[in-house]
Amino acid sequence: MIEDKSSKKIGFHLVENTWDTLKKEMSRIIGEEEAVLLTIFRFSSPSMKGEEEDEEKEAYIETAFVKNLKNTVKKIKEKFKAEPHMHLHSNHGSVTFLIASPGELLVDNLRGMVIEASTCEECILNYLEGEVRLGEEVATLFYGSSQNVTFILPAADGRKLQIIEAVISI
Repeated sequence: MIEDKSSKKIGFHLVENTWDTLKKEMSRIIGEEEAVLLTIFRFSSPSMKGEEEDEEKEAYIETAFVKNLKNTVKKIKEKFKAEPHMHLHSNHGSVTFLIASPGELLVDNLRGMVIEASTCEECILNYLEGEVRLGEEVATLFYGSSQNVTFILPAADGRKLQIIEAVISI
């Protein structure tokens, strides 16, 4: 098998350039204002495959999944000054995070949060979605996984939307 080393190098630079482009676009959209990042991370336990949870069961059990996820959420809260709101079951759950931040830092914070969430030992980050708000207005929407995030934001002309897909590299 022949590998094209130049394409690997280009691919890596494209990953970083995508994040740089996203930072510039967020700075353009947000300007000097402080924006609010609202994101929901959905997690599951690696052992959840093929199992169905009894949704009627309201008893809260502190499983390894819950303990590890709480620890990960605590790290994200401390490191990124994020306000978490958790909704957990014994083997799956979601965490909503709120962060107020300037545009360029907002992108770095989101990327860092996804990387940190991906380090959880007994949990898998299955999906994330969210928005960036300027006051009451939604400035950007995004969705994705621990591997990549797709952003939908206004183009510079203000008449069209642009889509930027950013790869998370750990």
